[in-house]
Amino acid sequence: MKADSQQSFTAHEQPATWRALTVFAGYRFFLAAVLFFVFYLQLPPAFLGAVDPSLYFTVSQVYLLVALVLLVFTLKRWGFIDTQIKLQLLIDIVALTLIMHSSGGLPTGLGSLLLVVVVAGGALVPGKLAAFIAAIATLAILLEVSYSQIAGDGATKYSQAGLLGAAFFVTAWLAQWLSEKMQSSQVLAEQRARDVANLAVLNQHIISRLQIGVLALDAHGSVTVFNESARQLLGIEQTVPGFHLRQTIPVLAEQVWAWHQHHPQPFSPFQARADLPEVRASATRLDSGETLIYIENTSAMAQQAQQLNLASLGRLTASIAHEIRNPLSAISHAGELLAEQEPGRSDRQKLTGIIQRHSQRVNSIVETILQMSRRKTVEPATMVLATWLDRFVQEFREIKGAKDGEIILEVEAPLAKVAMDPEQLHQVLWNLMENAWHYSDPWQALPRIRIHLARAGKEINLDVSDNGPGVAEDEQSLLFEPFHSRRQGGTGLGLYLARELCQANGARLSFLPDELQSSRFRISFPGEWQEYLA
Repeated sequence: MKADSQQSFTAHEQPATWRALTVFAGYRFFLAAVLFFVFYLQLPPAFLGAVDPSLYFTVSQVYLLVALVLLVFTLKRWGFIDTQIKLQLLIDIVALTLIMHSSGGLPTGLGSLLLVVVVAGGALVPGKLAAFIAAIATLAILLEVSYSQIAGDGATKYSQAGLLGAAFFVTAWLAQWLSEKMQSSQVLAEQRARDVANLAVLNQHIISRLQIGVLALDAHGSVTVFNESARQLLGIEQTVPGFHLRQTIPVLAEQVWAWHQHHPQPFSPFQARADLPEVRASATRLDSGETLIYIENTSAMAQQAQQLNLASLGRLTASIAHEIRNPLSAISHAGELLAEQEPGRSDRQKLTGIIQRHSQRVNSIVETILQMSRRKTVEPATMVLATWLDRFVQEFREIKGAKDGEIILEVEAPLAKVAMDPEQLHQVLWNLMENAWHYSDPWQALPRIRIHLARAGKEINLDVSDNGPGVAEDEQSLLFEPFHSRRQGGTGLGLYLARELCQANGARLSFLPDELQSSRFRISFPGEWQEYLA
């Protein structure tokens, strides 16, 4: 009995039992209203209340009011549910028995209404309590039959009462068996639903924290899901899915289309915007028909590859630099001797001048490559970038003899820290400043060079811009190509080397033309190397 009581308590505290009791309370209120208003309005069937109209009217009226109160209690979930179930079932048995008695007893067929009560008892109460409800209903029928026999109506109905009582017990057992099956299935379904919901939340949390970007496309090319990494790597401005990929990121949409067309190499590295990192996509098709796209930042791979390239370049240049510089020195020396022999001949001076200039240019290229080959391994150090920039700008101003206002340093993130090799950062920034100083216009409005340090999401951006004429659109794609230079006497290796050094340190150097057509170079430092102070 103790185990049954404990089982009853735990089972009936479930929301499913309250919902079932609410449905039964609604049925009770509907039945009580029908029994009362059919009699009150004198509607058929005529046997309702035929034996004792006064008793029928009183019982049906009280039953309707009690049914309303019980419905409210059930809807509000007041009290203990075990007590509610037992009390309500006993009220139903007593009220329906009295209604049946005042209408003519068992022959009226109203005893079948007790079957619903027994079914509810089998469904709502566990174990022996369901049999107890069936026993009470059977006892009520036997009492009614016995009272009718004693009252002398002349008919013996014990056999009919016995059959109805047996039906009560069988119905209670079947209802309880079905209820247990349904409750176990419902509990399992609710548990599975909670597991699925929890798994969905967990998956969403994992996807949102992935460093790899994830997008899901439907059959029409619309983005249905994307995580925060994809939004940052691709520069997606929308915060919710539902936009079309071709309108937002056309270069990625073209690669996905090529992948759908089974091109041999559909995906290649790309930048969604000039100020965003270079990424590479891959895709897979889901059983649901959607396409899942993975976006991977290639900066780490590019950094490792760059280290290998620089190591290979060092070995190569170390082996051939001596073989190049010896004949180059001989050519230059021969040109000088040739120019000294007949200094009065202008044609010879012109030719020897060409020899000297181009010898110096080749020597400059060899020196630059040797500097690259001799560069030590990257040794990043954490530094407060604003403090380091202040010292750097002062040094550059002194060497160039810049006037006040010609070079401006703007700092929006004074406490931002980055990790980069200080010597290599100095080399990169000096190259950018040297180019900006050369191409700036001293006759235009100041400043000639503007340095801007700011925080952008998880990155720290360092911009170097000038007031010069800018870079032609057809030359922008060649800025970082080696041996390409618009500057007279330039080797074309400065920007190339600057980008290589940034990649070796995990940073990113990019060119950003603006609406004024001025030149603006940006160094973006990786988020995982940054440390922010409150």
